[in-house]
Amino acid sequence: MTGERFIPNPFENSKFNRLYKTGDLVRYLPDGKLEFLGRIDHQFKLRGFRIELGEIEAVLSQHPGVQESIVVARVNELDEQQLIAYIVPYLEQTLTTSELHSLLKQKLPNYMIPSAFVILQSLPLLPNGKVNRRVLPASDGYRPQLEEDFVAARDTLEFQLAQIWTNLLNISPIGVKDNFFDIGGHSLLALRLMAQIQQQFGQTLLLSQLFEGATIEHLASTLRQQTSFQPQSPLVAIQPIGSKRPFFCVHPIGGNVLCYHHLANYLSPDQPFYGLQSLGLNGEGEPNTRIEDMASHYVKEILTIQPEGPYLLGGWSMGGLVAFEMAQQLQKQGQKVSLLALIDGRVPFSNIKPVNIDDYDAKILANFFQYLASSTGKNISISYDALQQLSADEQLNYILKQVQLTNLMPPDAGKEQLRCLLQVFKSNLQAMLNYTPHIYQNQMILFQASDRSSDALNESTQGWEQFSSKPVKIHTIPGDHYTMLSKPHVQVLAEQLMFYLDKAQSEEVLPSIH
Repeated sequence: MTGERFIPNPFENSKFNRLYKTGDLVRYLPDGKLEFLGRIDHQFKLRGFRIELGEIEAVLSQHPGVQESIVVARVNELDEQQLIAYIVPYLEQTLTTSELHSLLKQKLPNYMIPSAFVILQSLPLLPNGKVNRRVLPASDGYRPQLEEDFVAARDTLEFQLAQIWTNLLNISPIGVKDNFFDIGGHSLLALRLMAQIQQQFGQTLLLSQLFEGATIEHLASTLRQQTSFQPQSPLVAIQPIGSKRPFFCVHPIGGNVLCYHHLANYLSPDQPFYGLQSLGLNGEGEPNTRIEDMASHYVKEILTIQPEGPYLLGGWSMGGLVAFEMAQQLQKQGQKVSLLALIDGRVPFSNIKPVNIDDYDAKILANFFQYLASSTGKNISISYDALQQLSADEQLNYILKQVQLTNLMPPDAGKEQLRCLLQVFKSNLQAMLNYTPHIYQNQMILFQASDRSSDALNESTQGWEQFSSKPVKIHTIPGDHYTMLSKPHVQVLAEQLMFYLDKAQSEEVLPSIH
């Protein structure tokens, strides 16, 4: 091979002057430049290492479930080179990324392990029977098949970490139990991951902490153990990128904004989306018990992002009520609100007098559990009758056991964190029941679920027409109160909401965003 690679220089008559035959295929252009066409073999240079792709394919073929495999080198959307393995399994064989990773790690160095594995029914072929590498499908954006079941983010910290991973790895969705290195991460990306965590949270994590547990769940737990970590603002940048005016969407009754993840993703990539979450979720303060106080606090926060209107506001369920009050307060300050979007929110029943919710603990706990489940995309509930038979402390222990069994909260969450979430839920319920709205001097857009519960208001506008000086525009979204924010119904909601976001912004001159 040395004789084949180091050849005599045909341009100089000297036996000591040799050229190295790299294996790159090039051609001369008329101006004397060389155009690189590819390789005459399947070698590839990745992050300084020269790799023979056939060597990776040979190891993959040793797996009893692999019928055919091919490995290619591609440049992803982030302009980074990566290895992609395309696998054709034997019939009725289920292959996971984890087991393929395990096999390769036993035989090959880390830099030769592909960033992504794509399972195909068959490899595309050319008329001569060779694999048509040009038409192999892209791997970007898809979560690989892993041994771990998908577990969505369960609090704001896990949610923000998942956003960082999605941007780095170009994969969605990412579960909190997914291993960073099993879904395409490598040492260079790990350095960028640590840098972005430090930038966003102001906390320094060591690379060793990532290798100890390369999951969002582990990193979130590590950050929580650093006592200085506390969210400083109710604003959560769900999708902060874009030149359009930001859309501010208020939390529902549970206080967090995890439910808006899909909605933000299906809007225009150029549309910034900020969530507003309740105080007290992490025990960092007492939650507000009045809609007016919440709205006042949130208005001050959005002014730090957008000092001048017009403003785009909205919220799902109770969040619509808070957004309604925010719009009222902004208009009193002389600001313009060009969009108020109510997502299946309703006016509190006018015949209910101010109440003390502590008299309804068992029922509230059952509703609280259902809310926690719905915010992570699960449709599960617990028995109100079973809770009624327990004391207050036993009820909390029972709920804690259920949320841990069903992965509704991080495994290191204890009774105190559950108590904080419950207190936010109860405070928001108290605020909602005691709120008296006033006439809004502008138009509202109501996105209403098609499957309405039996206790919903009979009025077509869920009571909002009596508090608006203009007719309420109504759009019906498939699904019920909870599923309208989940796939596939959320795509319909996003399309209709985007129409009004674009319409509101096309009518105004864009303000300066800080």
